[in-house]
Amino acid sequence: MTVHTMSVSATKTKQVIEHLQRHGGQGQGWYHAHRDPRPLDEQTRASLTLPDGRPLPPSLHAWLAFDASWFGLLTDTPPRRLKLAPLKDLLRAQARAMTNTPHGQEVPSEEAFSDEQMVQVWVGLLPHPAMAEALAVELPPSGSQQHFFVFHQPNPEGEYPIVGFASAFEFWVKYPDFGAYLSHYFGLSKPD
Repeated sequence: MTVHTMSVSATKTKQVIEHLQRHGGQGQGWYHAHRDPRPLDEQTRASLTLPDGRPLPPSLHAWLAFDASWFGLLTDTPPRRLKLAPLKDLLRAQARAMTNTPHGQEVPSEEAFSDEQMVQVWVGLLPHPAMAEALAVELPPSGSQQHFFVFHQPNPEGEYPIVGFASAFEFWVKYPDFGAYLSHYFGLSKPD
């Protein structure tokens, strides 16, 4: 069983959870109203790790004790696991979406990068290019900004950053951890 210590991020997560509980288990995100949280059972939470055996960040562990349904973080069927993919694969999906017009027609190739060219450029723009190979989970966007929870290198508390992506060519560490993301998502704080 993995022991989870209380990180600063887990403390923020618990504050968000307490806020949501005071409001009847409901919360308004950027573009979604959330209701009826579905916690992940303790046994499943205790068994969840990253594929290489690293423990989940304490903030994510605390969140899953409150809800495992609102953000689509886990597979639907047993055994429940995080919906992880290498960040470069998530970026490839973003590139595919961008190479189509709003009407679903492909942009003429002479006017656009190929999906693979976009991914190559984007990898070079990441805060750390090695993040491209790290496992990640896509989180709900805020307007035109995408968010990726990237399990690259943990901080000393075992937390991982949320990378922001906007304007087709901007990547940055938008949130130092999942607790900061949740706090901003539910309107309790502004990004650092």
